[in-house]
Amino acid sequence: MSEQMDTYSRYVEEEDTFHKQLATLEQCQCAIFHYIFRYGEQFNKLMVEEVLLSINQVEIDVRLELLHLRLAKAFLAYEMNLN
Repeated sequence: MSEQMDTYSRYVEEEDTFHKQLATLEQCQCAIFHYIFRYGEQFNKLMVEEVLLSINQVEIDVRLELLHLRLAKAFLAYEMNLN
């Protein structure tokens, strides 16, 4: 049971890390939009779009990892409940 608890605790920590990563990505997007609102003429629109699309792809990747982690955590919680 201790090994399962250790694994579950690790999953909780990893989930927290993913949430922090997602918050960071959101802040990066907000910062880009903020600078566009203030200094839009200084930016190349296509490059800004490319950067935002890249950030969006990283967000998708992190959300997929989070989904897998939550699934593993849920099954582990179920197993721990049986014991």
